[in-house]
Amino acid sequence: MHGRLKVRTSEEQKALKEKEQQKKLAAYQAGIQKILSGRKKDSYDSECFALSAQLLIANPDIYTLWNYRKEVILIEKEACEENGTEGEEKLIKLLEAELKLTEQSLLANPKSYGSWHHRYWSMMNHPNPNWANEFNLCTKYLNMDDRNFHCWDYRRLLVNKIGISLEDELNFSNDRLNANFSNYSSWHYRSTLRSLDEDSIGYELKLVQNAVFTDPSDTSAWFYLRWVLSNPALTKDRKTELMEALEQLEELEPNCKWIVMAKCWLSGSLALNDKDYVDRRVEFYKRLLELDPTRKGQYLDYLKIAEDKIKQRECDRKF
Repeated sequence: MHGRLKVRTSEEQKALKEKEQQKKLAAYQAGIQKILSGRKKDSYDSECFALSAQLLIANPDIYTLWNYRKEVILIEKEACEENGTEGEEKLIKLLEAELKLTEQSLLANPKSYGSWHHRYWSMMNHPNPNWANEFNLCTKYLNMDDRNFHCWDYRRLLVNKIGISLEDELNFSNDRLNANFSNYSSWHYRSTLRSLDEDSIGYELKLVQNAVFTDPSDTSAWFYLRWVLSNPALTKDRKTELMEALEQLEELEPNCKWIVMAKCWLSGSLALNDKDYVDRRVEFYKRLLELDPTRKGQYLDYLKIAEDKIKQRECDRKF
């Protein structure tokens, strides 16, 4: 009717969207082809260099373009090193621009491998790198998204560069975990900070035990618990106390498979010194068959191993 705007159908909208995507793809491919065709070992085209930045902001996951920029910077670095102070200032300006570029590309994709790698590479080639600023940037990013394992990895690289103490990093890890227990990246980062001993393992066990009691259905803390349990510094007494705590938790959450799974992990080592735990492992795996039937085959294999040990024990008694 007159005076009314035509509303496109969903099919028309889809066709227009696909046409626009194809147009962008063609322009993107043409840009990459132009850069690669002008790629040389000892020189570069400033227009292609600028074009590569535009393409990386749109899509930071093209490793070839990051490598191209590295090649250009190394060419410039060699020339700058021959010009004393003036050359150093030029190189600093160039690398600061690279750092800004990675910031822009990380806005497009905060978990871009290429962007984080290029940022660290730029810092390593910087005549006067500000590592403290990088560390603060990591803290800022993790406050925004504490599940970004790329940022956690980058932070680990920076710790040794600026001499952050173990205590400070443990406190930071505590803060992140207190804010959100359900964070694989935070737990994993914590496992890289130090090797546990008899003094430290008690604290880690208490920390992760609080997490699993807070939310037994969350998997992240359970995986960290398994890592703690694999440490030889964990004494039999602590394992026994944990087993009792898990049994209490199971009374509150009888249908949580992770509690039973943790009891299996624990009973595996406890059975080495206490044969009664061999029998209990059979009970645990039978319970897991009920709680987690999708992994039936795995539990049946474990169950057979446990039952075979019981049979072997009975045979040993006869002879």
